[in-house]
Amino acid sequence: HLSSSIISSNGSLASLRIINANRSPKAIVSIVIKFGLETPFQRIKVFRTAVENFVNARPREWVALVGFRATRVEADFGYVEYKIVCQHREAWQNIGPILQSKADLSSFCLEVSKKLEMRYESPPMPVNLTASGMNFRGLLEDLDIVNSGEDDVEIEMRQQKMAEKSLSADDLQDVAALFEIREK
Repeated sequence: HLSSSIISSNGSLASLRIINANRSPKAIVSIVIKFGLETPFQRIKVFRTAVENFVNARPREWVALVGFRATRVEADFGYVEYKIVCQHREAWQNIGPILQSKADLSSFCLEVSKKLEMRYESPPMPVNLTASGMNFRGLLEDLDIVNSGEDDVEIEMRQQKMAEKSLSADDLQDVAALFEIREK
């Protein structure tokens, strides 16, 4: 056990947040994930159950899923942001296993959201196609390349297909199997 002293003026410490990581037992870890507005709430409930099952299957890593809540609704951008909050067994002082567990949980959430077809895809950003005084946008519009996105019928059919597809948290066990349970 090493003992060392650090001398700093109070003024230099005033704007800093100082914590003793050893005295912060059972780290709280947050993950933010976005789902499209068209995602049915039933599917979000299945996602939450799958995450809860993942956490509960790893009692040597996680204490519990302590929060799953919508934190932001962006109707203009077409998504709802959710925050997943879990309590880890380790203190923040032992950050390596905490970060590994967080990475595993994040990857699991990504894989489940893909399997449930819940991934949010941001709308394409507008592109300025003018260069050296030439307007390429007019040329592309004449060729009907700019307006070749999904039409309303295709979007409605895709949303209907999503609503018809019924999955439960038990159907996602193969995704959970991708992530090993580590022994201490």
